[in-house]
Amino acid sequence: MNAKTTTAVRRYDIDWLRILLVLSVFLFHIGMYFNSFGWHIKNPERITGLDPIMGYLHTWRMPLLFLVSGVGTFFALGKRTTGQFMGERARRLLIPLVFGMFVIVPPQVFVEKQVQYGTFLNFIPHLAEGSYPAGNFSWHHLWFVLYLFICAMAAIPMILLLRSKAGKGFYRIAEKYASVKGVLLILALPLFLSQFLLLPLFPHETHDLVHDWAYITSYFVFFMYGYILLSNQILTRSIIQQRRIYAGVALSLSVLYFYDWFHSIDAYISNTLQLLLYCIAQISIALALIGYFGKYLNYDHPWRRKLNEAVYPFYILHQTVILVLAFSLRGFEMEAGWRMLVLTLLSFSLITAIYTLLIRPFGAMRFLFGMPGKKL
Repeated sequence: MNAKTTTAVRRYDIDWLRILLVLSVFLFHIGMYFNSFGWHIKNPERITGLDPIMGYLHTWRMPLLFLVSGVGTFFALGKRTTGQFMGERARRLLIPLVFGMFVIVPPQVFVEKQVQYGTFLNFIPHLAEGSYPAGNFSWHHLWFVLYLFICAMAAIPMILLLRSKAGKGFYRIAEKYASVKGVLLILALPLFLSQFLLLPLFPHETHDLVHDWAYITSYFVFFMYGYILLSNQILTRSIIQQRRIYAGVALSLSVLYFYDWFHSIDAYISNTLQLLLYCIAQISIALALIGYFGKYLNYDHPWRRKLNEAVYPFYILHQTVILVLAFSLRGFEMEAGWRMLVLTLLSFSLITAIYTLLIRPFGAMRFLFGMPGKKL
């Protein structure tokens, strides 16, 4: 296969972007306790000013995390066979998922249903009774881990095709047109088509897998874009060189988003056009961030490796810690702003302590949290 698409040179910028995105997920879920959106438990005093900001972040933070995961798949494949890759993905994704559903997630369900069960000890015998929300068994925020595994498995036939003779031809065509200004905005069209067809059937983001196929498909599109674009040096260079174009489009559509939030444009443009603009915004924001990170943050740092290793356990732990601490602090009188600050600092500190003291040093815990084995 073309050396431009198979040489796995470490992408430090992608590591930094992954770290930033997981941190954004942490802060987003802090905000979910205080905004007016529905969530597992809520602070009595809401901060409604968070709503437009968090709505905007929600348009691109998880799609971009799937895109970054697609890049990670390129490196995870390396010289592995398909069977080896599937085994590696199962170990890193399914084991933490199962462990999380029995150990990490139950405290989240309990704090939401504490009135019904009284104590966590009373809740434990019932944790596997029925599917959430009617029952108690759930993957909650670990939907991301499950969906990532589905995307990785579904991507295998396409990756094999990309590595074939036909794939070489595809990359030659893509490289030929890569220098055309703003050409990669065309990536919004497959995304738009998938959502145009599926959203009428699956209009709500449920994270329950069964009724979530519009969003799963959207995430899979971003996953494949990550693999295709960032495994090829010419395409990556094009994104970096044209980063200002994509940033300009992203900024313009972001302004339109906030204008629409406060002054609805629904009466002036069709739902189809709104969906198209939404997809273009997602793609342009993703390309702009990739371009600027590739330009200015593709360098190593002593903290980079440690932080990159920690982000996956951090993600697995974060929502449980946030909800348990929010529940524990409910009896303390504080204004919403101060409560948010306290919850943020305490949650981050507790997650860091659990990871540093109980997960990182021990091989068994590293295995359960999907981390690589500790080097001797």
